[in-house]
Amino acid sequence: MQLHAIVPVKALERAKGRLVGTLSPAERRLLVLEMLGRVLRALRRAPVAVVWVVSADATVLACAESYGARPLLERAQDLNGALEQARQAARAAGAGALVVVPADVPLLAPSDIAGLAALLTGGAAVALAPDAAGQGTNALAMRAAVELPFAFGVGSAALHLRAAAERGLPARLYHSPTLALDVDDAPSLARYRELVAEPACDVCG
Repeated sequence: MQLHAIVPVKALERAKGRLVGTLSPAERRLLVLEMLGRVLRALRRAPVAVVWVVSADATVLACAESYGARPLLERAQDLNGALEQARQAARAAGAGALVVVPADVPLLAPSDIAGLAALLTGGAAVALAPDAAGQGTNALAMRAAVELPFAFGVGSAALHLRAAAERGLPARLYHSPTLALDVDDAPSLARYRELVAEPACDVCG
């Protein structure tokens, strides 16, 4: 089963709005590129055939290419529309399964991707990694033929699981400490900096 990963990234000038009072625009830009670099490095070591990065930002797309990912210029005006665009591109390229990984889960490990893929090969049609609070979706894997609507946003974990249940799709949860942290506010940024103390070497662009 050929697994494709999809990494959506907002335009850098709009990214991490909840950190406006904590970081300057330049610092937010560097943070996004640093986390994206870490995610792409992990995916490069994971059992993934193709990595797609979908974004409207030229710098982000250039970063994707530097890591061997396929850049996809976003045509949609929202995250879930961008993910649908990437899903169609992955299907056309022969994907047998998909895993969506946001760019702000910088502790992602290759074993996380292997774990999600194992749930799919073990019979699940959908596999979801929730955030630490159990509210958000920090990774979403599914068989490529599955017609599960993307519902990233507030309360997305429950929305994705409900949509799967309504369609009769067997879904499994994947709990991982490395996938539980998504950096989108001051406390999560502080936690990330505590856990990753070495200088950021993964910045591109």
